[in-house]
Amino acid sequence: MISKAPYAVIVDSDPGTALSLRHLFRVICGLSAEVFASDDAALSIIQSGDAPKVVVVGRLRARSEFLKTLVEIDSGSFVIAIDRQEQTNEAEDAFLAGAHDVVRYPISLRAFALRLRARVGMLDTPEGLEILRDTSSWNSGAYIASQAALTSAEAQIAHILISQNGEVVSRDVLSYAIDHRPWDYGDRKFDVHVAKIRKKLTAVFGEHVSVKTVRAEGYVLSFDEDGIARLFN
Repeated sequence: MISKAPYAVIVDSDPGTALSLRHLFRVICGLSAEVFASDDAALSIIQSGDAPKVVVVGRLRARSEFLKTLVEIDSGSFVIAIDRQEQTNEAEDAFLAGAHDVVRYPISLRAFALRLRARVGMLDTPEGLEILRDTSSWNSGAYIASQAALTSAEAQIAHILISQNGEVVSRDVLSYAIDHRPWDYGDRKFDVHVAKIRKKLTAVFGEHVSVKTVRAEGYVLSFDEDGIARLFN
């Protein structure tokens, strides 16, 4: 029996990017999407039935062979690659390997959706146009905040931490972003907020979310693949 592939297949080992893209396809657009860190697992899905409409490929430095294999399969999927500028000529190499389009990271989800509307007709309906015009739902951090019942202040901090995709965020960065001033040494406001964020996110996502305080540096928030899947299932 031929299985129906999801609308979008996302091949990226970066949980932050995967989280945002699943939010785009599944929550905002109401389309099916699956995330794979493994090239082989993604190819298995792409080859097992109807081809996905869109294949998003990240970490291009390690996936040139994957892109070439997609071309050889000739599934008809639109292949869009994410250029993080991890190496010289990354975008050019992605096109040469077979990508139909390349976007430079970071890119807003709305801009990503508008690009796919122009390329493959995603959301190219009156209802889709209303979604694109509505600017209120394009933040995956806001969706997570609503799921975990974060306060406004907690949601602001969580959004900044999530947007950094597992990188350390200093107290100074948070203070400039939220209070528009340098962080005062000894001020434990962010420690208190992060402790509450950790408790609330853990209650919803369990061990699949990590919210760590890094001594003398700042904070790190990350989701593993199961956590991302649980978020949108």
